[in-house]
Amino acid sequence: MRPNPHGNVAGREEELRSLADAVRRLVRVTTNNTGDAAWTADAAARVHALADALEPSLPDTPPPRYSWQSAPEHPDDLFPYDVMLGPYNPLALPIAMEWEPPKAIGTAVFDTPYEGPPGHLHGAILAAAFDQVINVANILTGNAGPTATLSLEYVKPTPLGVPIVFEGWVEAVDGRKVTSRARAMVDGAVTVRAEGLFIAMDHARVKDLSGSSR
Repeated sequence: MRPNPHGNVAGREEELRSLADAVRRLVRVTTNNTGDAAWTADAAARVHALADALEPSLPDTPPPRYSWQSAPEHPDDLFPYDVMLGPYNPLALPIAMEWEPPKAIGTAVFDTPYEGPPGHLHGAILAAAFDQVINVANILTGNAGPTATLSLEYVKPTPLGVPIVFEGWVEAVDGRKVTSRARAMVDGAVTVRAEGLFIAMDHARVKDLSGSSR
Protein backbone atom coordinates (compact mmCIF):
# COMPACT_ATOMS: atom_id res chain seq x y z
CA MET A 1 0.00 0.00 0.00
CA ARG A 2 1.37 3.39 -0.99
CA PRO A 3 2.18 5.83 1.84
CA ASN A 4 -0.24 8.70 2.44
CA PRO A 5 0.90 12.20 3.50
CA HIS A 6 -2.16 12.96 5.65
CA GLY A 7 -1.08 13.46 9.25
CA ASN A 8 -3.80 11.19 10.64
CA VAL A 9 -3.10 8.42 8.11
CA ALA A 10 0.68 8.32 7.69
CA GLY A 11 2.25 5.31 9.36
CA ARG A 12 -0.95 3.30 9.69
CA GLU A 13 -2.20 3.14 6.11
CA GLU A 14 -2.67 -0.63 6.07
CA GLU A 15 -4.33 -0.80 9.48
CA LEU A 16 -6.71 2.11 8.83
CA ARG A 17 -7.69 0.69 5.43
CA SER A 18 -8.40 -2.65 7.07
CA LEU A 19 -10.65 -0.93 9.62
CA ALA A 20 -12.53 0.93 6.88
CA ASP A 21 -12.93 -2.29 4.88
CA ALA A 22 -14.32 -4.05 7.95
CA VAL A 23 -16.97 -1.34 8.37
CA ARG A 24 -17.82 -1.61 4.67
CA ARG A 25 -18.47 -5.32 5.20
CA LEU A 26 -20.66 -4.43 8.16
CA VAL A 27 -22.73 -2.03 6.02
CA ARG A 28 -23.28 -4.78 3.46
CA VAL A 29 -24.30 -7.26 6.17
CA THR A 30 -26.66 -4.68 7.71
CA THR A 31 -28.42 -3.94 4.43
CA ASN A 32 -28.62 -7.51 3.12
CA ASN A 33 -29.13 -9.86 6.08
CA THR A 34 -32.26 -11.96 6.60
CA GLY A 35 -31.69 -12.78 10.26
CA ASP A 36 -34.67 -13.08 12.58
CA ALA A 37 -35.45 -10.64 15.39
CA ALA A 38 -33.20 -12.43 17.90
CA TRP A 39 -30.28 -12.50 15.47
CA THR A 40 -30.79 -8.81 14.69
CA ALA A 41 -30.95 -7.82 18.36
CA ASP A 42 -27.77 -9.75 19.10
CA ALA A 43 -25.98 -8.19 16.14
CA ALA A 44 -27.04 -4.70 17.18
CA ALA A 45 -25.83 -5.27 20.75
CA ARG A 46 -22.45 -6.48 19.51
CA VAL A 47 -21.96 -3.54 17.20
CA HIS A 48 -23.03 -1.04 19.88
CA ALA A 49 -20.59 -2.64 22.34
CA LEU A 50 -17.76 -2.38 19.84
CA ALA A 51 -18.58 1.26 19.11
CA ASP A 52 -18.66 1.98 22.87
CA ALA A 53 -15.22 0.42 23.24
CA LEU A 54 -13.69 2.34 20.32
CA GLU A 55 -15.34 5.74 20.78
CA PRO A 56 -12.89 7.01 23.46
CA SER A 57 -10.23 7.20 20.73
CA LEU A 58 -12.09 10.11 19.07
CA PRO A 59 -10.49 13.55 19.53
CA ASP A 60 -12.55 16.57 20.50
CA THR A 61 -11.78 18.13 17.11
CA PRO A 62 -11.96 15.78 14.09
CA PRO A 63 -8.85 15.64 11.90
CA PRO A 64 -9.11 17.49 8.57
CA ARG A 65 -10.68 15.55 5.71
CA TYR A 66 -8.02 16.54 3.17
CA SER A 67 -4.23 16.74 3.15
CA TRP A 68 -4.08 19.79 0.83
CA GLN A 69 -0.86 19.13 -1.00
CA SER A 70 -0.37 21.69 -3.73
CA ALA A 71 1.21 19.13 -6.10
CA PRO A 72 -0.16 15.67 -5.23
CA GLU A 73 1.43 12.58 -6.76
CA HIS A 74 -1.87 10.69 -6.61
CA PRO A 75 -5.55 11.57 -5.92
CA ASP A 76 -5.44 9.49 -2.72
CA ASP A 77 -2.91 11.99 -1.36
CA LEU A 78 -5.65 14.65 -1.33
CA PHE A 79 -8.78 12.64 -0.51
CA PRO A 80 -8.00 10.01 2.16
CA TYR A 81 -11.35 10.54 3.93
CA ASP A 82 -13.52 11.68 1.03
CA VAL A 83 -17.08 10.35 1.00
CA MET A 84 -16.74 9.04 -2.56
CA LEU A 85 -13.01 8.51 -3.11
CA GLY A 86 -11.49 8.08 0.34
CA PRO A 87 -9.88 4.67 0.96
CA TYR A 88 -10.03 5.32 4.72
CA ASN A 89 -13.69 6.40 4.81
CA PRO A 90 -16.03 3.38 5.01
CA LEU A 91 -18.85 5.43 3.45
CA ALA A 92 -16.79 5.39 0.24
CA LEU A 93 -16.30 2.28 -1.89
CA PRO A 94 -13.86 3.91 -2.59
CA ILE A 95 -13.83 4.89 -6.25
CA ALA A 96 -10.27 4.11 -7.34
CA MET A 97 -8.84 7.14 -9.13
CA GLU A 98 -5.96 7.46 -11.55
CA TRP A 99 -4.66 10.39 -13.57
CA GLU A 100 -4.29 9.66 -17.29
CA PRO A 101 -3.76 13.09 -18.89
CA PRO A 102 -5.90 14.81 -19.86
CA LYS A 103 -8.48 12.67 -18.04
CA ALA A 104 -9.16 11.59 -14.48
CA ILE A 105 -10.21 7.92 -14.54
CA GLY A 106 -12.22 6.27 -11.79
CA THR A 107 -13.26 2.64 -11.42
CA ALA A 108 -15.82 1.21 -9.05
CA VAL A 109 -18.19 -1.69 -8.44
CA PHE A 110 -21.25 -0.63 -6.44
CA ASP A 111 -23.24 -3.13 -4.36
CA THR A 112 -26.77 -3.13 -2.94
CA PRO A 113 -26.22 -0.44 -0.25
CA TYR A 114 -26.11 2.01 -3.19
CA GLU A 115 -29.21 0.68 -4.95
CA GLY A 116 -31.87 2.94 -6.44
CA PRO A 117 -34.00 1.24 -9.10
CA PRO A 118 -33.95 -2.53 -8.49
CA GLY A 119 -30.55 -3.89 -9.47
CA HIS A 120 -29.21 -0.49 -10.47
CA LEU A 121 -27.25 2.38 -8.97
CA HIS A 122 -29.05 5.30 -7.32
CA GLY A 123 -28.94 8.46 -9.41
CA ALA A 124 -27.84 10.61 -6.46
CA ILE A 125 -24.81 8.38 -5.92
CA LEU A 126 -23.88 8.84 -9.56
CA ALA A 127 -24.15 12.62 -9.18
CA ALA A 128 -21.84 12.57 -6.16
CA ALA A 129 -19.39 10.32 -8.00
CA PHE A 130 -19.27 12.65 -11.00
CA ASP A 131 -18.73 15.68 -8.78
CA GLN A 132 -15.58 14.18 -7.33
CA VAL A 133 -14.27 12.55 -10.50
CA ILE A 134 -14.48 15.95 -12.19
CA ASN A 135 -12.98 17.54 -9.09
CA VAL A 136 -9.89 15.35 -9.53
CA ALA A 137 -9.62 16.36 -13.18
CA ASN A 138 -9.91 20.03 -12.25
CA ILE A 139 -7.36 19.86 -9.44
CA LEU A 140 -4.77 17.99 -11.43
CA THR A 141 -5.01 20.50 -14.29
CA GLY A 142 -4.64 23.46 -11.93
CA ASN A 143 -8.33 24.43 -11.99
CA ALA A 144 -9.48 23.58 -8.46
CA GLY A 145 -12.60 25.22 -7.14
CA PRO A 146 -16.17 24.68 -5.95
CA THR A 147 -19.02 23.39 -8.06
CA ALA A 148 -21.39 26.06 -9.42
CA THR A 149 -23.65 23.76 -11.44
CA LEU A 150 -23.69 20.06 -12.27
CA SER A 151 -26.09 18.43 -14.72
CA LEU A 152 -26.47 14.76 -15.60
CA GLU A 153 -27.96 12.98 -18.59
CA TYR A 154 -29.03 9.48 -17.55
CA VAL A 155 -28.67 7.61 -20.83
CA LYS A 156 -29.58 4.21 -19.39
CA PRO A 157 -29.72 2.58 -15.94
CA THR A 158 -26.30 1.82 -14.45
CA PRO A 159 -26.21 -1.72 -13.04
CA LEU A 160 -24.91 -2.79 -9.65
CA GLY A 161 -22.23 -5.43 -9.25
CA VAL A 162 -20.29 -4.71 -12.44
CA PRO A 163 -17.23 -2.50 -13.08
CA ILE A 164 -18.08 1.12 -13.87
CA VAL A 165 -15.49 3.38 -15.47
CA PHE A 166 -15.75 7.12 -14.89
CA GLU A 167 -13.88 9.59 -17.10
CA GLY A 168 -13.64 13.29 -16.29
CA TRP A 169 -11.86 16.11 -18.10
CA VAL A 170 -11.67 19.88 -18.38
CA GLU A 171 -13.49 21.04 -21.49
CA ALA A 172 -12.85 24.81 -21.39
CA VAL A 173 -11.50 27.56 -19.14
CA ASP A 174 -12.78 31.14 -19.34
CA GLY A 175 -11.09 33.20 -16.66
CA ARG A 176 -12.14 31.56 -13.40
CA LYS A 177 -15.03 29.68 -15.02
CA VAL A 178 -14.13 26.07 -15.70
CA THR A 179 -16.40 23.85 -17.78
CA SER A 180 -15.75 20.16 -17.26
CA ARG A 181 -17.39 17.00 -18.51
CA ALA A 182 -17.51 13.35 -17.55
CA ARG A 183 -19.12 10.07 -18.45
CA ALA A 184 -19.77 6.69 -16.86
CA MET A 185 -19.38 3.51 -18.89
CA VAL A 186 -20.21 -0.14 -18.42
CA ASP A 187 -18.54 -2.54 -20.85
CA GLY A 188 -17.63 0.44 -23.00
CA ALA A 189 -21.22 1.72 -23.28
CA VAL A 190 -22.07 5.13 -21.83
CA THR A 191 -24.76 5.02 -19.14
CA VAL A 192 -24.54 8.61 -17.83
CA ARG A 193 -23.00 11.88 -19.02
CA ALA A 194 -22.27 14.89 -16.84
CA GLU A 195 -21.32 18.52 -17.36
CA GLY A 196 -20.45 21.05 -14.70
CA LEU A 197 -19.40 24.64 -14.19
CA PHE A 198 -16.74 25.20 -11.56
CA ILE A 199 -15.20 28.40 -10.19
CA ALA A 200 -11.42 28.18 -10.02
CA MET A 201 -9.72 29.47 -6.88
CA ASP A 202 -6.13 29.55 -5.76
CA HIS A 203 -4.91 26.76 -3.50
CA ALA A 204 -5.05 28.79 -0.29
CA ARG A 205 -8.62 29.94 -0.92
CA VAL A 206 -9.88 26.42 -1.61
CA LYS A 207 -8.18 25.25 1.57
CA ASP A 208 -9.89 27.99 3.59
CA LEU A 209 -13.31 27.03 2.20
CA SER A 210 -12.83 23.48 3.44
CA GLY A 211 -12.52 24.59 7.04
CA SER A 212 -9.22 22.73 7.24
CA SER A 213 -7.75 25.48 9.40
CA ARG A 214 -9.70 24.20 12.37
